[in-house]
Amino acid sequence: MSQENVELIRRAFDAYTAGDIEAVLALCAEDIVITQAPEVPVGEPQQHGHEGVLEAFALWPEQWDDFRIEIQRVVADPDDYVVVSTLQSGRGKQSGVEVVGEFIFVYAFRDGLISEWRIFVDEDQALASLE
Repeated sequence: MSQENVELIRRAFDAYTAGDIEAVLALCAEDIVITQAPEVPVGEPQQHGHEGVLEAFALWPEQWDDFRIEIQRVVADPDDYVVVSTLQSGRGKQSGVEVVGEFIFVYAFRDGLISEWRIFVDEDQALASLE
């Protein structure tokens, strides 16, 4: 199941990058829970359901020009979690300053869909959350 989950996440990233948000939502459980990194106080700490996915997607790109996200590494955990290290970048709409940061996503799955998406700014915290 781990490889299938990795492929599901890659399809979700590809769809997001292509701007096909409907395809991303089709890969998410109706009751998905998104937990934001506490170090980055944007919006609510959690979003729920497909509406929450849309809200989470809007949190970052609306603050940046030239927003980009690149997968750096994908690791499947034996308990069927998938951990994705990303590099995100953009230029602040207000400041014009180029910002680059690493974010780590931990995904859980149920019935072949993404059921949980947790966001971290520290890889050790992300990996500790799996224990």
